[in-house]
Amino acid sequence: MKLGLFMMPVHPPEKDRTQCFEEDIELVVRADELGFTEAWIGQHCTLAWEPIPSNDVFVANVLPRTKNIRLGSGVTLIPHHHPANVALRLALLDHLSRGRINCAFGQSGVPTDWELFDLPDPKTQGLMTLEGIDMVLKLWESEAPFDIKGDYWHIKVDGTNPELGIGTMLKPYQRPHPPIAMSIVKGDSMAARMAGERGYIPISTNLVAGNTVKEHWNTYCAGAEGAGGSPPDRSVWRVARSIFIGDSTEEAWEYALNSPFADSFTYLLALLRSADMLHLVKRDPDMPDSDADTEYLLRESCIVGDKDECIRQISNLWEETGGFGTLLMVAHDMDDKAKWMQSMEWLANDIGPSFPEL
Repeated sequence: MKLGLFMMPVHPPEKDRTQCFEEDIELVVRADELGFTEAWIGQHCTLAWEPIPSNDVFVANVLPRTKNIRLGSGVTLIPHHHPANVALRLALLDHLSRGRINCAFGQSGVPTDWELFDLPDPKTQGLMTLEGIDMVLKLWESEAPFDIKGDYWHIKVDGTNPELGIGTMLKPYQRPHPPIAMSIVKGDSMAARMAGERGYIPISTNLVAGNTVKEHWNTYCAGAEGAGGSPPDRSVWRVARSIFIGDSTEEAWEYALNSPFADSFTYLLALLRSADMLHLVKRDPDMPDSDADTEYLLRESCIVGDKDECIRQISNLWEETGGFGTLLMVAHDMDDKAKWMQSMEWLANDIGPSFPEL
């Protein structure tokens, strides 16, 4: 089983922003040193807990500090950007990294982000996301002049001069383009089905129970089958989980329940409630909303304990889902840097090698 990093990130709102970014950089650099194969960086614009508004800028900063780890947008929020801008910025990153870039696309679930950009309802944003992805791909494969017209954007370049390179757009270093992923939250997700249809990388969120994660793969496979493709290889599947490993299981839970680790889940639950998405975290859909509290989410969707206990919990997730290629450790605030660095080292050196590589 390969190991990767998924960085939303999550930091207490009162913490100094510069310190947060420096710790995030340090975490990615350490993941590279420990042999993590990839890191995905999120973006939001109106969330103090998730303070990276431009993940491509963050990736550009980390690139020269790392050697092997692949770096990805996780995700680029398509409705927030013009598709031509997305295509050009990611192509530039791909060249700067000599092909060490992954791309993940999606839409925001944050109502205040929607307000900031004057965006329509979530369903319409979903349609915008699909159209935007298609436009990015067309721009990566097309030469001007071109006229790409959709329901939400119209991209046209007509006045070209090929001899002088006027009208020429930058194409990615990786051909035909960097690997593309889709972030998946709902069990019957349109993103999961589309990823299966197109052969994109599926990334399962860390916020849902194992039975929903299993449904992600089933939906992904249904998409692949519906498109006439061969059955997907589970090695492409990424599953994200918040992981904390302590000296003992008791000590690990004492920390997890009384630190910014727990506070981040209180925040995430409030965010899901505000977007009418609380049902997504429930293993049993009939579970009362009042029972979906912070401790429930910690115990249902996190990996917490000593090394043996964490191996047991990952094994249970592996068995329930049928297995996956990469476990993505979700980055949390390093309020106790020594604890978090030790936890990540144990994950890389003692726990990861306990599982087979698909």
